[in-house]
Amino acid sequence: MRKLPRIVNDTNVWLSALYFSGNEAKIVGLIEEKQVTSVTSEFILDELREKMVIKFQTPVFAANATVSYIQTISESVPLEGKDFRLRDFADNQVLETAVNGKCNWLITGDKDLLELKEYGNIHIVNANQFLNKYK
Repeated sequence: MRKLPRIVNDTNVWLSALYFSGNEAKIVGLIEEKQVTSVTSEFILDELREKMVIKFQTPVFAANATVSYIQTISESVPLEGKDFRLRDFADNQVLETAVNGKCNWLITGDKDLLELKEYGNIHIVNANQFLNKYK
């Protein structure tokens, strides 16, 4: 049996999947169909909840329900605050999620992370690039 790809969706990927149709929503479909393994962390979930409420005016109860659902379809890994010397503190946490979760893919729309292209065995790509390589 083939080992499933392990992916981390950055917060911006989850938000795009939730509020817009497109490639990010297709990736969530792959997670729901158990064709890939989703890995996340409390940092990503907390940031997602915050942006849903503040940026998208989602009611707190709905944001909490969404985060709870993502927890049920994802593995959650602890973070230790590793410093990858990235400009943005949040990017460090997202990359650490991928490293600690032994992921093959980090899917993001963040330009700073995308510039890395890879870290160890982790391919850092946008949603379109992931879908093109995954097929």
